[in-house]
Amino acid sequence: AWQNLAMAYRSGSSLEWNKALSEIHALYDQTPFYSSFIFNLERLYLSIEPYNWARGFYLLSTLLLAFYFYTNKKNLRTLSLGTSALAIITHLTAIIARVIILARPPVGTLYESVLFVALICAVTALALSIWRKNDLAMMAGNIAALGLLCVAPYAAKEGETLGVLVAVLNTNFWLATHVTIITAGYGICVLTACMSHFYMIMRLRKPKKDPTLIRLYQAIYKSSLTALLLTAVGTVLGGIWADQSWGRFWGWDPKENGALLIVLWLIWLQHGHISAKLKDLHFIAG
Repeated sequence: AWQNLAMAYRSGSSLEWNKALSEIHALYDQTPFYSSFIFNLERLYLSIEPYNWARGFYLLSTLLLAFYFYTNKKNLRTLSLGTSALAIITHLTAIIARVIILARPPVGTLYESVLFVALICAVTALALSIWRKNDLAMMAGNIAALGLLCVAPYAAKEGETLGVLVAVLNTNFWLATHVTIITAGYGICVLTACMSHFYMIMRLRKPKKDPTLIRLYQAIYKSSLTALLLTAVGTVLGGIWADQSWGRFWGWDPKENGALLIVLWLIWLQHGHISAKLKDLHFIAG
């Protein structure tokens, strides 16, 4: 249609020009260039700044849980659980809004990776607190999510958080599989590290066989296994994507090396634990 318009202009015929122009106008009228729902959703997303609310809820939940540990009042634990759930709902809703606005899976940039890792930390920690009665895990998850959400703005290039991906990365299949899986693995790694720090601090005051420490150690071990599974599968999927995009499964670039080092580190910990070469405290420190 644009070519016809250019040819009509060169011909100097007003009749041809008006005909070509009418054709373009008809195409514009028939083609939905944007969705009013998505447009309004983006305006709402940018105006309410949902991650500020999520940060506030995570902070409040952490403070309530700290007071619960100090006073042992059950209602404070219930309030903390509710506030943490509210933070996760706010956080998750914001990520879903991004998915709808950008029409792609939730992780495509470093900024989005930080947001998604924070959500994984918080969701896993809340699940451990509810199902395993492991409130220290929820404390670790809240702190990790809060810290990551505070760091996230610095990962956005020039303040732009809703940018378009470069063509080689703009593939919904691999963003939904490789990127989501390996980022979830990184989230479990961060949560495991936070819980391990809590364990080492508590060992200064509590004996090894304290029930709270035993539950925390079990949660750390299981989460490390989950992290290994997700990061290993995600790394292999990343190699398949690289083979399809660049014609090589492995290129020793920084992202590939970083993923491999995390997988090898987790495998080393598991082998040390199974072979009893790493005692409990050594495993936690590792």
